[in-house]
Amino acid sequence: MFVPYSIVNPLTRIEITRQLPRPGETLVREGEVVESFQTVAEITGLPEFAIVNVSRDLAIPPKNAKRYLETKVGDTVQGGAILASRGGLGGRVCRAPFEGTITGYGRGRLLLEAPSQPQQLSALVPGTVARVIRGRAVVIETRGAFIQGIWGNGEERYGVLRVLARSARKTLRAKRLDASAQGAIVVGGADLDEDTLDQAIEMQVGGLILGSVQPTLIPRLLTLTFPILVTSGIGKIPMSEATFKLLKSLEGREAAVCASHPELGLSRPGGRNERPYLVIPMPAQSGMPIDPREPLRVGSRVGALRQPYLGMSGVVKEMPMRTTILETGARVPCAKVEFEGEIVSIPYMNLERLL
Repeated sequence: MFVPYSIVNPLTRIEITRQLPRPGETLVREGEVVESFQTVAEITGLPEFAIVNVSRDLAIPPKNAKRYLETKVGDTVQGGAILASRGGLGGRVCRAPFEGTITGYGRGRLLLEAPSQPQQLSALVPGTVARVIRGRAVVIETRGAFIQGIWGNGEERYGVLRVLARSARKTLRAKRLDASAQGAIVVGGADLDEDTLDQAIEMQVGGLILGSVQPTLIPRLLTLTFPILVTSGIGKIPMSEATFKLLKSLEGREAAVCASHPELGLSRPGGRNERPYLVIPMPAQSGMPIDPREPLRVGSRVGALRQPYLGMSGVVKEMPMRTTILETGARVPCAKVEFEGEIVSIPYMNLERLL
């Protein structure tokens, strides 16, 4: 019986792949010990260009624009520098939008090129370099807690974990976010509202871990520069108790959030079109790797994906061979799961394995 899975594990061996969006240079060797902020690979950034419309900014015909230029092709200018000006009544100026070099002129327009900047890829997690794919990727092995999410906004960050929600089912409120949340990876329970998001931005949090987000907030979340990692779904869904309890037990530790996004992953440093995740590194040398192919069996940890047990986690006690008749009259294959001392029959389609 196929049952989807999510990794919610307190101590395991983890391999994190840090991949460049296009070929570049890898800067570490296999076996090298790296820190979270250490640069492991980099690429030369693509140059930025801007067409500056001098004739429009000065309100003159293109054929007359050249006489008002205060710079020429080949000049390097600072951002905001005056490129052309026209004095007299209602005088106007044309300024450079950024620092760069004038590389062309024609038809009343200047072409401005910004110097290319290298894009650096950090390790994100402390650990040991397990493999190097020269010029493309670095695989880092570490040990610690590992939690998979289901949605992210494409950002990543490393910071101290803080649990500010009262429970896995509570909405994070703005009043819970104060100056102590600055730079922290904040765990927020079920979801958050617009006011809380405004407060998180003002307090400059390092990231947010939530059970769910409202779909109306998603366009705004995609513009933020700190990670948003969602663990349960879109809408108003509680964080699973297993995830919340694990995060609560690890509060105060440093954590790495990679809120990868399926549509943004390949366009951002380190992105790989994978599920978003949270890693809390541990100094322990123990921890076994996780095998997603492991079948569901008696004793497996599972989480419920539908009401009335949505968000609850438990242990499989029995896997009957025969189908079970539900209250709706449907006859479906079910597992018997113990949730907080109560054993109930749950259709396999409503369960996920917690590895």
